[in-house]
Amino acid sequence: MPSGAGNRTATQVCAVAGLLLLAGTTLLLAQDDQVRSALDSLVAAYPSALAGHDGKVLRWRDGTVMPVSGGADSERFPELLRHASIVDQFRIPYPRGPLEKAPAVDADPGRFRNAAFFTKMYGDCQKGEVSPRLVALAWLPKTLGKSRWGTSIRITFVNDVDEHLRAVSAEIDALPEKIKRAAYPIAGTYNCRSVADTGQPSPHGYGIAIDLNTAFADYWYWRPHGGPILYRNRMPEEIVAIFEKHGFIWGGKWYHFDTMHFEYRPELLVAR
Repeated sequence: MPSGAGNRTATQVCAVAGLLLLAGTTLLLAQDDQVRSALDSLVAAYPSALAGHDGKVLRWRDGTVMPVSGGADSERFPELLRHASIVDQFRIPYPRGPLEKAPAVDADPGRFRNAAFFTKMYGDCQKGEVSPRLVALAWLPKTLGKSRWGTSIRITFVNDVDEHLRAVSAEIDALPEKIKRAAYPIAGTYNCRSVADTGQPSPHGYGIAIDLNTAFADYWYWRPHGGPILYRNRMPEEIVAIFEKHGFIWGGKWYHFDTMHFEYRPELLVAR
């Protein structure tokens, strides 16, 4: 091979290597930006509890420091459900607003939960730390009053979750009866238990979740699920929109759908 050709080949190889290195660096920078953006949303959502972050650790106002990564060693969905890091919680963007199509396979935005984060925020129900932080709230008082469905529910006051849910109740209370009928009787709020299919702490155990009327609910775990999951939903969009407006995500936007379920996760609804 002529020496000039050899020099050109070497130059081309170096150029390609340089482009690959640049692409890799750009990708890492983009990922770092995404992490920082997600953590910015987290701090913005819980300003009374969180002081800030540096992209690697989350700082609480009481001085506690938590690593934001180091959750599941695997990228596999089952492992992430059981061992998610704080950053893993943002892996799947939550689609605010009406669903345009059924969720993709294993697209469950909000189901990756870091147990240490939520236990630090709301307490460990197994140790009796959540119950003292619960308050009573009248659900749909104008509609239900003292009827057989009228009831007080218990929800945490941490992060003003009770006030957000009270606002949700007031707005649903004003909806036409044929729509708000899906919101009562409720199936439950606080319940110190684990999630059925993962064994991980349920958001109900933190006092941040509510399940609505089971007569209008669809839940993947109640149906045969040996193969692909066929999406179902009967929850009115108007009710979903009200919950999202006040910081609650909806289980109907999961591939593993749970359409009666709403939980307070404002960090996933912060515009980025």
